[in-house]
Amino acid sequence: MGSYFKSYEDDIYFFIPMTVKPNDDPKKKRKKNYDPNKAAFDLISKANLRKIVETSDEDDDDEEDGEELSFGDMFCNVLQAHVEYECNHSTFRELKRIYLGEFDLACYDDDYDGTVLDTEKSYLFVTAHKKTGLYIVTVAVPNNHYIPTQLIDQMSTNHLAIKDEETGEYVLVAEYMEKRFGLIACGEAKCVICLSKEPEDRTELGYMLAAETYVSEHIDYHIRPNRIDALLQSRAYYDYYNSYISRSVIAFIFKDYSADIEERVENEASEIFIVEIVLFQNSAVLRTNRRVMDELGDNDAITNEEIEELYMEFGKTMQFWTPNVYKYPFAQLEANEVVESFGIAKTLEEYYRNQQFLDRLIELRGNIADEKSDKQTNLILYILSCIEGASITLGAVSWFVRVIGTSRLTPEWLQIVNNIAGFSWVLVFVTGAVLFKLIFDRKLRKSKKY
Repeated sequence: MGSYFKSYEDDIYFFIPMTVKPNDDPKKKRKKNYDPNKAAFDLISKANLRKIVETSDEDDDDEEDGEELSFGDMFCNVLQAHVEYECNHSTFRELKRIYLGEFDLACYDDDYDGTVLDTEKSYLFVTAHKKTGLYIVTVAVPNNHYIPTQLIDQMSTNHLAIKDEETGEYVLVAEYMEKRFGLIACGEAKCVICLSKEPEDRTELGYMLAAETYVSEHIDYHIRPNRIDALLQSRAYYDYYNSYISRSVIAFIFKDYSADIEERVENEASEIFIVEIVLFQNSAVLRTNRRVMDELGDNDAITNEEIEELYMEFGKTMQFWTPNVYKYPFAQLEANEVVESFGIAKTLEEYYRNQQFLDRLIELRGNIADEKSDKQTNLILYILSCIEGASITLGAVSWFVRVIGTSRLTPEWLQIVNNIAGFSWVLVFVTGAVLFKLIFDRKLRKSKKY
């Protein structure tokens, strides 16, 4: 791709927030105790177990030769140890990090015509929270050789593709996860890139943070310098690195970039851990927002039970927002910087607006139900009063029947006629009174409209 020269080394981590695909299968819906969260989690766990079985012989050889763990196993161990060291709350210790294996990551130019120009060795991980059905899929590219801004551009344009070993074809990571494990994307993908030093041209760093390719094949315009300068403000809290954060990218530049990948991951873990937690928080809110909008868009008559289910689903994720997540204050401060740059506050604002709307909808339905109940009660009371009025006047009807029929009817027929007349009188009296009330109420409503 032109005469581009890479003046630094780097490790790149892509994070794709995902959740369990809604259960639309009627057969599965009919199954008792079917839990789509558990089903997806079990599939991912089994994929991890298969990988362990397939590579067990190699692992045994490595142990005999005294070699280190594979990158995948080392990454999981380091991150888990970091969680236990850094995290202050049991919720995040429930997270399970699962290694899915090694894949070829497709490298394109920004034409995206499907031509794979190169590949990078990548490793696929899933950080799972089984109770909530939220997942963070991580594509790790240690010792990356390709143009970083191009890979980051692939992320931002949804062109991160890996080679499916079963089919031999390159598929999008999100499609691979949906096909194999029933997960769907839930939010924007994010990136952490760890560099050995700043690029010789700081403009390149600006393009990283803007998630745009620095070496374009078909675009002849550039980002304005003042926009680049606005991005290049270090947010670091310690002196061993510089940290630059944008809406989609964190550039983490070490003062001392170790040649040992395990040592680098030990240092990179602090930023990776923060990004995972922030994305779990954002995904929890975003998933609820989307489902609220889907329910209202597809079903104007959303029920109170469906609203309650949405609230309960979000309630399970409130543990992600627990205070004092981090043991060390500066970790929380850096997390706040990430939250601000990633735009999480706007997602929360949208959720609160949706929540207020749903609360208002419940209140309105309650008022309508109360009004209907009051009308029904009033109608019943009115009918009872009509029956009482009819019974009071029934004596007069019976007297009139006796006066007319005594001289003309036998006592047996007189009793029959008296019963028929009494029943008819009550029926006509009540029916007429109810019709009168309905006509009067209708005219009253019309008069109120005008």
